[in-house]
Amino acid sequence: MPFAYDWLTKSQKTHIEEITINTYDEKIMFELECNSASNVHIIVYERNGIFTLITCRSAQNLRLDNTSEQKELVVPQHFLDVFLEDLETVLMNQETVLKLFHISWEETGIYDANCVLCLEEILKARTSALAVNAFLFNRTTVSQGMSMIRYLNSEELNNLIFVYPLEPVSFEDFLEGFRSLKEGYRFILEIHVNTIARDDVMKINEFSSLSGIIDKLTINSKSLEGDCRAILSDKFDSEEDPFGWVITFKNPSLMKTPAKEKTPIICDVCEKSVRSVFGNPLLMKSILERLECFDIQRLRKVNRMVRECIDTVKPNPHIETYLISIMFADGSNLPRTDIELESGDRKEVLYLTLENQLYDSDQARKSLCPNDFEENLKHQKSCIGELTIGCGWPRELGEYVKVTNKEYPFKIGEILRRREHPLRTRKFSIGCSSQTEVMEILPAIDKEFLKSINILSPFDFKPEEEGIEELPFEVDQLSQTEQWKSAERLIFKYWDIATPIQEMNILHFAYLKVLVSNVSSQDVDYLQTNLLESSTFQKFKISFWQSAIDESIHQLIGEPYRNFSNLKKVWYFRMKNTDYYIHIVLDMRDVKNEEGDLKPKSIIFTRVANKGRFLKGPLRIC
Repeated sequence: MPFAYDWLTKSQKTHIEEITINTYDEKIMFELECNSASNVHIIVYERNGIFTLITCRSAQNLRLDNTSEQKELVVPQHFLDVFLEDLETVLMNQETVLKLFHISWEETGIYDANCVLCLEEILKARTSALAVNAFLFNRTTVSQGMSMIRYLNSEELNNLIFVYPLEPVSFEDFLEGFRSLKEGYRFILEIHVNTIARDDVMKINEFSSLSGIIDKLTINSKSLEGDCRAILSDKFDSEEDPFGWVITFKNPSLMKTPAKEKTPIICDVCEKSVRSVFGNPLLMKSILERLECFDIQRLRKVNRMVRECIDTVKPNPHIETYLISIMFADGSNLPRTDIELESGDRKEVLYLTLENQLYDSDQARKSLCPNDFEENLKHQKSCIGELTIGCGWPRELGEYVKVTNKEYPFKIGEILRRREHPLRTRKFSIGCSSQTEVMEILPAIDKEFLKSINILSPFDFKPEEEGIEELPFEVDQLSQTEQWKSAERLIFKYWDIATPIQEMNILHFAYLKVLVSNVSSQDVDYLQTNLLESSTFQKFKISFWQSAIDESIHQLIGEPYRNFSNLKKVWYFRMKNTDYYIHIVLDMRDVKNEEGDLKPKSIIFTRVANKGRFLKGPLRIC
């Protein structure tokens, strides 16, 4: 059964474009790029004792990449077996053409052979050959790479790349593998090696007989031994560059597929008939039901009659995610939208500066982004997956820049309040500096559908390092909204919440990850007592800079199950009438990040099942 694969949305599963596999001795990294480079899922399968820890995080090319939540799962199997379950599910369900399949062996490669055998079996079991445009093998053996090519779709494979195959590199294996391929393969071959010996050149000369398969050959080598150039066939060119030697076919005869003649479209439908369709709401309704946002907007540009008909029908644009980010470039704020539809189609729009002469005024440029937001979502009926309003501030000439974008939450809030019905979204993320900005939008979202709230910093750096005053972030108003009270997940990154824990109204959340100013022994007792009674609670992680936790915690909740030098303490509390426990970990250690800065302390509450593998010793039954 699959594990991390189930974390992908239906749209993502059907629009995987690139696959990357990196194997290590203790873990495997599995990257899936969906739709575009702005949607990459990085899944790690790592040995965790006798179990496997799976972590998954989404990376985006937008600056607002801190909205992604890391998912974790512990599986009682070997990490290679767990990975192969997901890999099999991905490949068996892959129907579209992959742009790139990249395999890379790292470290000693103790599991590489098993991985290759299983991958071959998966490819062999498919009902159709896997369609891949480019396949890149990095530090695999030649035979391992060649064993997979025969299971690839010959019509789609355009590029084959071998980067530093494990030595000794066998050019004989290349020849045997290519000669055994069935008819129909034709691709560009690129090989990178450390050195080429005399015997290798003799085999390379035989590549000229494969011109029916290899459109273009490039062999890059850091060095050539002895008189290799002298014995190289006159069918090849060789030249030295700053990185070594390059061997290519001489005057390669590239096979070019003749352009298909366009079939003329014969249209004898008179304008009157066209108008009878596009001006008829009943007929247009059946057409528009099959279209999505981008096609609907293109259709609106035909003429006024069509626009009026579309406004009458009010078709659902079927938007899945809508992201507005404010970037800083060339001294200006550049609004940017990223829209993904339910079908997986995606579009990014950047609203350029006045120098591009697209707008009459800077105000017109700034208004266009909110106006498009209103137009695109005006008739959205289905629940979207995510609405994100945020910023992305890059480093400019070594200095960070501070840009305000507070006008956008206010404009978006006004638009949402004008809607006939509240916008339905499962997840709402916003990069902001105060709860005032959040309050502009959050109350205008349908509370019945909202599951996750993500409050983020508008900066991708620490404001205090750049002389930007960091004000306390209060949630006293937010915590009283119906949307806050009905949501299941709260993620609060980078801002310190100044509102006391016991006034934050957080006990109903299933998942919570926040950074607060202070935590006391009484706060821990409050959370432990109430979460034991919760039927929805799953995991709370509360990070904090200052602590008022002292020895009184032992009188309040009891002695810890484990105590590591008073710096890390562990408790287990059994929940009444269930087989579940609350696992509490208080970590007061001084831990530094990669930059050498201290990370905040933390306390984690987790709902765990007792499966007989732990909990040996005295426990508190509540």
